[in-house]
Amino acid sequence: MKILYGIQLTGNGHITRSIKVIKALKDNGIDVDIITSGTNSQLKLPFEIKYQFDGLSFYYNNVGGINWLKTILKLNIRKFFNDLNYDVSEYDLIISDFEPISAWSAKRQNKKSIGIGNQYSFISKKTPRPFFKDIFSELFIKYFAPCKEHIGINYEKYDNFITLPIINDDLIDKKIKDDKFYLVYLPSMSSEFISEQINKYNCDNWKVYSPDVEKDRTDGIVKLKKLNKEKFTKDLLNCTGVITASGFSTTSEALVLGKKLWSIPIKGQYEQLCNAKSLKKMKVFTEELNSDNIFEWIYNYDKIEYDWCDPINDIIKKIKDFWML
Repeated sequence: MKILYGIQLTGNGHITRSIKVIKALKDNGIDVDIITSGTNSQLKLPFEIKYQFDGLSFYYNNVGGINWLKTILKLNIRKFFNDLNYDVSEYDLIISDFEPISAWSAKRQNKKSIGIGNQYSFISKKTPRPFFKDIFSELFIKYFAPCKEHIGINYEKYDNFITLPIINDDLIDKKIKDDKFYLVYLPSMSSEFISEQINKYNCDNWKVYSPDVEKDRTDGIVKLKKLNKEKFTKDLLNCTGVITASGFSTTSEALVLGKKLWSIPIKGQYEQLCNAKSLKKMKVFTEELNSDNIFEWIYNYDKIEYDWCDPINDIIKKIKDFWML
């Protein structure tokens, strides 16, 4: 069995999830080639990449909204559509983590394909949405990386094809502590803006990881940290609580580790608004970042109980079963 695995590099969650699935596939003796598209990830894959496409990448303004003008101007539309017919003839199965080139190439060449990821959970009408649905975003999720079969991933099993979150092995069966500090990862906001809001509150200990921090430094009561996967993982295990965007990966990790969570959806990003709706139903704080809300979260919210079991073996079984159909 030979698989082509496509990974969308918008944020780090796609990589984190895909690493675990690919490793499990390889451990099961399955040959896997990898292609990627997009440029919005700070993590690197520990596997050889067969091809890196430009794809579609999102760009953000300083306060957490999508900069649509820059996003569109950076897209090479002609090349993007040409890439959607990548040769997949040598593969038995195509897996897409919301990656369009692998998905559309499989569709055009009539190959078996499976979509794995949070976005595919929104195929179910049972998955929570904001009160006002964004029709354009619903169509985007449906057609951006379409596959024949789906393994949706979400906080709860809203439908029979949806599984619980895939969590990095670096966080499973590790010692969890509370070293009395709060951890912040809001990559679409500037570190200057985040630090300003926290310093207005002026209490407690804070560590802020941000892609715009080139060297670790201190700003008032805030320790600004350069992105580092190993150090962030250690701080995630040892913090009191986490403030992060409503991307699926870090929010899921915080829930599984039993950390108090504040999740702030990126403005204009529908998937994150949907995730925030699910989290709010679970009693997670989802308001915007400011000093008043920092006080509210610290004193009036607590961590929630989250029941989780590792879905990776079930996912590998579903992949094998679909291939054999």
